[in-house]
Amino acid sequence: MLKQIFSDKKISFLVILLAVVARIIQLIYFFNIRVDGMYQALATQNFVTGHGFSNSFVSPSNLSSIIYEPQINWPPGYSLLLSPFYLLLNNNYIYAGIALDILAAIALIFIARKILRILSTQEYIINLFTLMMAFYIYPFYFICSSDAIAITFFTLAIYHTLKLFISSKEKTKSFIIIAIGLTLSGLIKYLFIPIVFVVPIFLYWRGYTDKNISLKKSGTLLFGTLFLLLGSLLLWQKLNSGSATYISSTERGFYPENILNTYPALSASVISPETIDLSIAASQNTSNIIFRLSQIIHFILLVVGIAYLIRYIKRKKQTLQQNFFYLSVLISISIIILLSIISLFVGKEENIPGHWWTYVEDSRYYGLLIILMQLSIFTFLSLNKSYFIKAKYIIVIAFLFFLPETLRGIIFTGNRILKAGSEEYSWQYEKSIQDYSKELMDSQLKKYPEAKAAVTGNSYYMYYRIGMSNGIPVMNDTKTLNNVTALNAKHPTLLFIVEDENNPLAKPENSELIGYFRGYTFYMIYVQPH
Repeated sequence: MLKQIFSDKKISFLVILLAVVARIIQLIYFFNIRVDGMYQALATQNFVTGHGFSNSFVSPSNLSSIIYEPQINWPPGYSLLLSPFYLLLNNNYIYAGIALDILAAIALIFIARKILRILSTQEYIINLFTLMMAFYIYPFYFICSSDAIAITFFTLAIYHTLKLFISSKEKTKSFIIIAIGLTLSGLIKYLFIPIVFVVPIFLYWRGYTDKNISLKKSGTLLFGTLFLLLGSLLLWQKLNSGSATYISSTERGFYPENILNTYPALSASVISPETIDLSIAASQNTSNIIFRLSQIIHFILLVVGIAYLIRYIKRKKQTLQQNFFYLSVLISISIIILLSIISLFVGKEENIPGHWWTYVEDSRYYGLLIILMQLSIFTFLSLNKSYFIKAKYIIVIAFLFFLPETLRGIIFTGNRILKAGSEEYSWQYEKSIQDYSKELMDSQLKKYPEAKAAVTGNSYYMYYRIGMSNGIPVMNDTKTLNNVTALNAKHPTLLFIVEDENNPLAKPENSELIGYFRGYTFYMIYVQPH
């Protein structure tokens, strides 16, 4: 009965529609550029105004002259992709970011379905996967970031990699799409720059073992293309900024204790420790035990995956499903190893006050791994080989473990619908402050038409957003506010100061109180050349 219902074309349409609508609802709720996206949006703003992918600010000694520095903390891919949306949506980085996220998320749904279909997965299983995917709250959506965009391009490249194995037609087209998809993944996410090379290496290896000259050529050419394109990016950044890439923490050494914080991504592909905690209302001690057990399962699965690769990778003439399993495991292991190596040799960073963070514990970095593991499970469900029968019972049991995540997503999405119009999202809260500041600053600039403007304060999180929404530069050196005589400009400038009431500033000398809104006090200093 279930198979018949979910195999119907009309049901397929409804499932896709439900998945798209549910994902849009979730993304609109979760959207927030946070800190990473803030700098990337600023790079977009500077790029479209002809200043390249850069960070911009003013110095206290000359508030009227903007300084532009190359932005290398993040690769330029996200800022580049955001640019057309930013221009089309009236230079509004919030709406641009939401539009780009929604477009990428919808594309990921269709790409995942295409991967399952090319792997001969039955239609009802594809639809069940789509439902699960729609309500699984992926960490790269929950923690809104550019990871989601990079993952979409990577999965697109994987789909076309599979096409190279089954069809001699349109190989050139598939190769181009693979190269573009993997290049954009690396351009968006530094983490993916080494990972994308797994694909050409895998193609070359399969071509070598199967004596398939076409695959060997594709692998070699793809490796060279990626090396040239991504190498050019890193060289360009090195020449322009003195550094090819960026790792935030400056501490280097050997930190094996960091591995104890590894996020159990392999087990979380089915059910995350956070969902288990919520399901049983776990105490802190119980939560710690659940997390450690999830880690144990994660490391067991990692060892099994490595053993699987070693045992089967040399076999010739594998099925397309087996090649997908190999590639998925290879990519997943590469991600785990890369994050582990970085965390072993780079010290922890205090990303928010009182919280120390390292790469291996960040769940969003495992997003691609989670997607590939889920696709592998549902592909495995569709296999009909007799020697898989016993294993399929295990997979069916594993499938049942998807239910808590799915139910959690359904409840969450349902609550968003029920509370529509009555709850304020974080980006709406921030936008209200930005809109208020724009009216306030515009009114002051009308009083002083000869003046330029800059903004500063005791919350860089907010004054950067206000600066971007108003199109004015920021001043990061707030120490000079204690000595306003150090402020200077070659042109009359209004320096707006945004004070977070939770962290009061000593009122700057000669400053004028001009407004208050939602916990933020606004001051202004008129700075004349001297």
